[in-house]
Amino acid sequence: MSDSRLRVLTYHRVLDPAQTTTLNASVISATPADFTRQMRHLAAHYRVLPAEEIVDAVRARRRLPPRAVLLTFDDGYRDFGEVAWPVLRRYRLPATLFVPTHYPDQPERVFWWDHLDRAFALTARTWISVPPLGILSLQGVAARRRSLRRVQQHLKTMPHAELTKAVRAIAGQLDDVRRTPADVLSWPELVALSRDGVTLAPHTRTHPALTQMPEAEARAEIRGSRDDLRQRIGAVLPIFAYPFGAHDDRVIQLVREEGFELAVTTVPGQNVLSRIDPLQLRRTNVGMRTGPFLFPLRLLNAFTAVDRWRQGIRRAADGEPLVRGIA
Repeated sequence: MSDSRLRVLTYHRVLDPAQTTTLNASVISATPADFTRQMRHLAAHYRVLPAEEIVDAVRARRRLPPRAVLLTFDDGYRDFGEVAWPVLRRYRLPATLFVPTHYPDQPERVFWWDHLDRAFALTARTWISVPPLGILSLQGVAARRRSLRRVQQHLKTMPHAELTKAVRAIAGQLDDVRRTPADVLSWPELVALSRDGVTLAPHTRTHPALTQMPEAEARAEIRGSRDDLRQRIGAVLPIFAYPFGAHDDRVIQLVREEGFELAVTTVPGQNVLSRIDPLQLRRTNVGMRTGPFLFPLRLLNAFTAVDRWRQGIRRAADGEPLVRGIA
């Protein structure tokens, strides 16, 4: 295969922050207006490819077109269908939506990070005690946001069963025991999007950090999400997204054994397909700080080192551990 550079972009939510109480800015990738400008730029200057074409190129060891981009959206939030997809259709841009398959049509389930976000945002308390992090301030929006990020990063390093107990305990300490359903697309909506051209792909069933699970449970999450999608939409491409980007040699081998041919991480950077394991594709995460000037720059190969530096500076400022594959 000749050298073939692929840019993979990651989005989560496309929302106006003024219309939500979220403290977790990382789940909002762009406002609707900024997202529209970004897609207009991609349509004018890049070749946005469907995931199927990337899989075919890897199989055939075929060179991708110049300036190739894969657009990915994680977690199946409702605003993908309501906001992002109409824009993508307008510019005829294909996209892949990674779905944690145990959340659609399950009102009793909520993403744990969203549960914590609401608890931190709405509590009347001014501090919280979280072992081993100690006493964390909740005085003011900036302190709440900083403390929330520290708690979330700590939780991602815990075994999944312990994590769920810790989330309940922390939310209870903040006087929030309600479980607002995850704001995700329903199965009928996902099926309709698939028929309309969206590529749906597995993102596990319950969105755990696979590196923090026993092998049998991790395999069940990986295989189960693919089987759930097959039951709903039929054929599923062999492409997978690691929840939180968490991966190690053991998890990669499980994904390989389950027949996946492409998998995406949260490691920043671009991909030369002849030089990288296709089960460890790097992605550029788009966030609210990616303004109109910065977005075109982040698509350039020369900006990769800057992206990694920015990520390291942000994590250090927030007191986050630099854990492999955790973002």
